[in-house]
Parts: sequence; structure tokens; C-alpha cells
Amino acid sequence: MRDSDDADDIWENVKPTTKKNVFDEDVSVEALKKGIKNFNDEDDAEIIGIEGNFVHYENKGVDYTCAPDLSSLATPVLAPASLRLTPAVPEPKYSFGSASKAANHVRSQSFTFAAPKSTSEAFPKVSMVPEKNTSSSSLSMSIEEVVNSGKKGPQDVEKMQQTIQILKKQLLTARRERWIKLPVEATLRRIMKGEAYSLEAYRALEDKLALLDQATALQDGNAITAAVLHLRHTVKKSIFSIELAKRPVAANHYLSYLRAHYEHAELVDTLVSLRRTEEASIVKYKVICNSGDVRNKVSMLKTCLRTHFEADSSMAGDAALVREHVDLLERQLPIEDSDARLEAEGRTKVFRDFPRRHSLLDMPLTTTLFYSCLYHHHELENSLSSPLSLKKRHEIPERQYIWTALSARAKAHAWADIENLLTAKSWFGGKKMKAPIGFDKVVEILNKFNAPTDILTKYLELVEDLDIRLSLSKKISNHKVTVETLVKLKDRAGVEDFAHKHGGTIEADYARRMLKDEAVRWK
Repeated sequence: MRDSDDADDIWENVKPTTKKNVFDEDVSVEALKKGIKNFNDEDDAEIIGIEGNFVHYENKGVDYTCAPDLSSLATPVLAPASLRLTPAVPEPKYSFGSASKAANHVRSQSFTFAAPKSTSEAFPKVSMVPEKNTSSSSLSMSIEEVVNSGKKGPQDVEKMQQTIQILKKQLLTARRERWIKLPVEATLRRIMKGEAYSLEAYRALEDKLALLDQATALQDGNAITAAVLHLRHTVKKSIFSIELAKRPVAANHYLSYLRAHYEHAELVDTLVSLRRTEEASIVKYKVICNSGDVRNKVSMLKTCLRTHFEADSSMAGDAALVREHVDLLERQLPIEDSDARLEAEGRTKVFRDFPRRHSLLDMPLTTTLFYSCLYHHHELENSLSSPLSLKKRHEIPERQYIWTALSARAKAHAWADIENLLTAKSWFGGKKMKAPIGFDKVVEILNKFNAPTDILTKYLELVEDLDIRLSLSKKISNHKVTVETLVKLKDRAGVEDFAHKHGGTIEADYARRMLKDEAVRWK
């Protein structure tokens, strides 16, 4: 760069004229370009380029032309305080080059001008004189609006400049280092710190495997996943499967990535290639179960059963469960079609009394059994919709069948059907009441569906444990059974307390009569 004394001589030898330039004072464009050329280098020209943008204004017959102050590239050029800018002054256009060079550059005075074709093109006139017949209040208000709308302070401008320079430096560094193969440790360090990195330079298989092995040794999940994905996208699938099988830790990270991104097809293929057939079968089964269309689900389940479950002899038990699922869906499809038609016709009483809330399709086995007991309880066993047929095909336990059937028939208030369900034949052809789930559970189910008092009393009296019967009768407020149970327990104090609490009710009178009964031996 030239010495400052030579520059001072240029400014001192120029005489001012009526057209003044506050920076060069009548120095011609050719002389200015010649002076600039001597201290401008290639790096600076790449960083900053200004194409003839000047601010021009007039005051008292004197024409001023100003070049922007390049010491602060984002600082706007302001007119003298006595002048007011009416139209918006066009901002200078700057052309930046390398971000890294700009960040390290300290000579902000190094710049280049584009030579204008004519004075009028290079120096467009912008009137700086206030308009006539304009009040000072309206002028100050317009300036205040302009200042408040877009002006930033010096600190904001400086921060913006620093941010821009940093971002440009990072961008240029990323572009330059994209094809530079850094040491594996350096790249992994960038991944672990969350910095920008590129794996495109690692083209050889040895480099990719070294990157993966080193990431595994560092035990960083992000680095392992990045290395595995780079290997997956740049080698053949057969090679990728072989190398992944040798590295269980990397394989687990890759499988977790596939699950998190719902790449189910790739997940199943990877599990099969890793010889983890059981996991592959379960994943495939879950994916099919989450599909929406039941009709397509049946065919997909059959394919899954054939290709995954039946192909592995160790999964015979799981294969049987999948077959039952397929049979259940195939049973639900015709039942749903038939019942939907009957409900639409409105001729069947049970569908009018208990309208269906949702479709039967894709419902669990217990729900399907409840549905069959509610709408098709009296159908024969050879019917698809018969509860007995469903019980036999899916081997439903007797306790589960009784519980579900009691709930369905209690909801329909079919008390006779409940009695038939609980009636069993004895060895000598007689009949007796039997409840596999216990009569206390029967009473709870019936009470839940608001069974009549006489029905509840009937089954309460069949509860063998007197303490349970007493507790249950008090819970459902069956006073007759409560008094009788207290008498059987020979609890005179309990009967007296009951008679005292219930006053002049029929149950209280019954309790008093029992207290006077001499046949009862109290404790």
C-alpha cells in the first residue's frame, strides 16, 4: 500500500471547484483508478467491489457528490444536518467474494470502482432541499416515521457485520473442505461437537469402515449412525449387509434409526439379513396390524404367515396365533356385512333396541364374543356368528366365556338366558345352579346392568361365603338378604343395629321379628 504522505500530496494539490467531492476534490476518475490500482491486490478485489454508487445533492448552487465511507461497509451515508432528504437515496451495492478472506481482512480502504460512462449515469441527482410550502411539524413527523421504521443503531449494524462475516467464512470453509479428506478423528470430532462435516471424501471402502470402527470405539451414537448411513448409501447392499453383520453395535444403532424413521421395509430386510428372523416376523406382523383396510390385512397376514412364521420351525406357537387372527378377521367380514344390512333395514328388534356404535371389523376376540352374545346368542353352533362356534374355534376358557356372555345378556336384560347359562346338569339328571366365576361376581355383573331386586336376591342367596354375602348385600342395599345373613351369622347386635337404623320400614320390622324368634340361638 502507498505511504500516507503520497496520498496527502494528492489531496493538497487539488483546488476546490463549484462541483466538490468530499473525498477526492476534483480528482479525475482515471487518476483515482490509477491510485487505487497501486495499492489494490487480488484478494481485496475479490472481497469488495463497488460499482459507481455515489450520493449527489445540491445546496445554495453548490453541487456535492459523495462516495460512501468504506471504513464501515454497512454504515449509511448521511447528508449534513441542515439538509433534509425528501426521496429515498439508493443504497450502495456491494459485491462480496470469499467469506474467509473477508473475515480476516483488515484493510477496509482497498476497493475498486466501475468506471461510469457519463457523469449523469455515475452521479444521479437526488434533491436534498425540502419541498416548499411544507410545515416543519409535518416534515419532522415524516422523518420520525422513517427513522422509527427501519433505522438501526451502530451496535446493531456492527453485530450484523460480524455475523455476516462469520457465516461467510463458515460457508467458504465448508465448500473448500468438501472434497478434502480430513483425518478420521477430525471428522468424528466435528460430528460429536455438532459442527459442519462432510463424508463425501471417504470414497474407499477401507476409509468408510475405518470411520465406522472409530465411531464405534468412541461410543457416540450420532457418529455411529452417520458412518452407517454413509456406508449404506455408497456401497452395494450385499457388502453393506456383510459388514453390518460383523458389527453388532453399529447394527443396533442402524435398526434404531430405521424404527425412529418408520422405514419398516428396510427394517425387516435388515433383520432378516442379520438372521434375526423372530424380530423380523414380529415387526412385519405389527406393521400389518396397524394397516387400515381389513380386507387387505387378511391377505397380507396370510403372506406374512407363510414367509416369516411358518418358514421358521421355532415359531410354530406364534404361527398358530397368527392363524387364529386370520380366522377371526375372516369370520368378522361376513358378520359385519350381514348385520350392517339388517340394521339398515330396521326390521330386527335387537338392532333397534341396541344400535351398533361401531363396526365389528378388526375388533379383539373378547369384543367379538360379546358382540355375538348380544346380537346372535340364540344361533346354532354351525353358524359363523354363533358364540358357541366362536368359543370352540378359538378355545375360549369357560370362565371367560361365562363372564362375557353374562355381561352381554345382562345388557339385553335377558334374565332367562342368564339362568340357562348358570344351570348345569348333575350326575343323576338333575339340575343345579353353578357359576364358574362365582355367584358374587354374577351379582356384581347383574347389579352393574340394573337387574331387578328379585333377580339379585336369587343369586345373592347362592353366595356360599356368608361374610362375602353380607358385604355384597350391604353394597347393593338388599336389606332382606342382609338381615337373613346376620341371622345366619347369629349376630344379634348386628340385627339390632339394623332395626334401629331403618326405623319403621318393612325390613326393620322383619329384623325385630327375627330378634324375637326363639328358634335362633344368638352368640
